[in-house]
Amino acid sequence: MSATYETSAPICLRADGCSFCRTRGVKSASDPDGKLTLTSTQKLTRYRFGHKSADFLICPTCGTYVATYMEGPRGPIGVINAVGLNIEEFRNLPVTLTSLDGESPRERIARRVSRWTPMTLSEPN
Repeated sequence: MSATYETSAPICLRADGCSFCRTRGVKSASDPDGKLTLTSTQKLTRYRFGHKSADFLICPTCGTYVATYMEGPRGPIGVINAVGLNIEEFRNLPVTLTSLDGESPRERIARRVSRWTPMTLSEPN
């Protein structure tokens, strides 16, 4: 699996307090003006939580969460997990703790559309 994350903005990693992210040590990054390309030689495993509005992408070999993918109004968008993708350059960057508690499904989608990165996902059918 390979990932390319292009941004001209300072990289700001986020961690949220949900049990899925907390137990995996997730550190997320996104830039709505950037570009994300994720390529896998295997079909990724997808998991959808309660609102079922986005696909959490998991490596089928090792079970690592690598990114989240969603169809936005202008095409696919996503957020990467710097820990899951083992991005060395991000390893020692500070992390901001965020809370997404209380978001309605509409608010959650609007936040993602405004903050997530345009994404290309390439994997076998």
